[in-house]
Amino acid sequence: MRIRIQLAVAGEAVKQDVLEIAEHKLGEMTDEEIENAIEIKIRTWVDRMIQVEWEVIGE
Repeated sequence: MRIRIQLAVAGEAVKQDVLEIAEHKLGEMTDEEIENAIEIKIRTWVDRMIQVEWEVIGE
């Protein structure tokens, strides 16, 4: 299964990718279980792609 994903910041696309889940790993999963597996795959991708840095610069 291939999933096209797009990351946008302030409405502007900044990164696109295609994620893959091997069909044999989906096996006899229900539609709900497959949807959960896709969401986990997407969250993992997002965690790798997004980094937020900040610092206090004054009062």
